[in-house]
Amino acid sequence: MLRIKIQYKYELKCTGCGHVTSDFWTWFEQGQQCPKCGSKHSEVWYNRNYNKLKRIWNTTPESIWKYFTFLPLLRKRHIISFNEGAVPLERWDFLENYAKEKYNLDIEVHVYRNDLNGGTGTFKDIAASLAASLFKEIGIKQYCIASTGNSATAYAKYLSKAGVNCSVFMPEDAIKSSEATISSFGQQVFRVMGDYAKAKEIAAGYAKIHNIPMSTGNIDPIRIEAKKTMVFEWLRQIGKLPDVYIQAVSGGTGPLAIDKGIRELNPIMPELKNPRMVLVQSDGCDPMVQAWEKAEAAGFPEGWEKDYPIIPNPKTEVPTLATGNPATYPIISKLVKKTNGTFIRMKEEKLVPVGKLIAYEQKVILGPASAVCVAGFFNALEKGLIKNGETVIVNTGEGATRAPLFLEQMIYTSREVENVEQCKPHEIDNYRERLWAEVAP
Repeated sequence: MLRIKIQYKYELKCTGCGHVTSDFWTWFEQGQQCPKCGSKHSEVWYNRNYNKLKRIWNTTPESIWKYFTFLPLLRKRHIISFNEGAVPLERWDFLENYAKEKYNLDIEVHVYRNDLNGGTGTFKDIAASLAASLFKEIGIKQYCIASTGNSATAYAKYLSKAGVNCSVFMPEDAIKSSEATISSFGQQVFRVMGDYAKAKEIAAGYAKIHNIPMSTGNIDPIRIEAKKTMVFEWLRQIGKLPDVYIQAVSGGTGPLAIDKGIRELNPIMPELKNPRMVLVQSDGCDPMVQAWEKAEAAGFPEGWEKDYPIIPNPKTEVPTLATGNPATYPIISKLVKKTNGTFIRMKEEKLVPVGKLIAYEQKVILGPASAVCVAGFFNALEKGLIKNGETVIVNTGEGATRAPLFLEQMIYTSREVENVEQCKPHEIDNYRERLWAEVAP
């Protein structure tokens, strides 16, 4: 690996013992962990004037790299980008109107359109951009990652552009189109005969045998640094943070990144507070929800965050959220509790109806993980988790292009015919009524 001997832009600090690692060169050399306590969870902190952010907010970023000053890269020439990260926060009136009509709530609903990211149309593009740029700067030529699909696809594309060979370990039920896409970028795929946990196990062994850096998952400081920029974007676009944040969750980098971004800005904006985090899982794979419900029923006893179930080979219609062994739950759950948030589930039978409704009402076609998130919004209203006057941000993490089988299930008004006499006009209003009836909790 190449190395810049002296840099003062940032350092990594272990969240366990406080040990400071000087840079990412050293971080990778010491096996992506703290040499003192062995923790893989370190945070990046900067020697920078954050008042510069206010000048950036007066411009229109074309990607996350508008925030170069606050990202752990030293030279702009190493940037690998497909215009990711500068996605809009859209007001979705139909969700606001629904909240008003059914629950008498006046709320703002902003949808963070990560499906519009320029790389692969997922939330993962942001982390992949920073990782590829950093690897190019450091000189990393081999990398490996275990993924259910979206992360690996994004990393495969960005690392390919950076000239980095990426070995991807996917569970046997991963989407075939993801495998095909990854391969088309020239990256290597190992389809593991087992679930996501098995894929991670084999990937870790592969990384150790061949001395190849591996993604450390949802506590990876690279992922967190990239995704913290969504806090910057919210402040730029709407001038405030939400009261409630809703996201479909498998591992949970998003909530960790939000918390990191807010803490980073506290010296200049001490009024910023974490939103209540409402994290959603489908009933096909909901170990975090199960763990949370058990802890809540018991009054959150000592060590509650360490007690979570493991679901082997989860049977879910959302393979990108199929994490049956949520190793990050002890960290994520404590953050959720600190924000007075919660974990909730949605029924997978609602996935397609929600997808159809969004397409009809907003003319936006999303993937199943995003449908899980929007379904979570409806459930949050039903459970009284959103209050009058509050602002809500719903994070749509993927577009439908990442899930062709889900898109096929959205066929609704198509009919087979043999002659013109069988073809009759249809009524849009009736269609709308049927969609809402299917979605209602």
